[in-house]
Amino acid sequence: MLSFRCVPSLSISLRLEQDYFGEFISTPNGVCPKCKHRLSTNEILAGFSTDPRDFTTTCPKCGIKFLCHLIITDKETKEPKETMPVIFMCVAQTLHEMHIIKNKRGRIGIAYLAKHNRQLFYNIIRYWGSYEKARKQIK
Repeated sequence: MLSFRCVPSLSISLRLEQDYFGEFISTPNGVCPKCKHRLSTNEILAGFSTDPRDFTTTCPKCGIKFLCHLIITDKETKEPKETMPVIFMCVAQTLHEMHIIKNKRGRIGIAYLAKHNRQLFYNIIRYWGSYEKARKQIK
């Protein structure tokens, strides 16, 4: 018989994430405004610059720079969950934004992200799967 040990802080964190954000799916969406090429996730990531403040990617076909977004949908209903566009950031940009908030506030916090920076939360989950795992990246 298998037994599982619950890690209290992780289960509390996951509950908070679900309370504030619910169950969702994030899908990268990048269509070049010039040549209409639909970029794959790998193409989007490869097109980011090394500047953590530049959120644009570069189209591999025509070279134009533009913003890509994450489409956030409800896991069950497939309906959109966000009315405002969610900019898709690379890992370095996500970490940079996390550091800015942590330095300003002393910590990030799920409730803070839910109220003030939902975009950052969705990018955090995209790269680390949970807020708790992401927090370990900036200690």
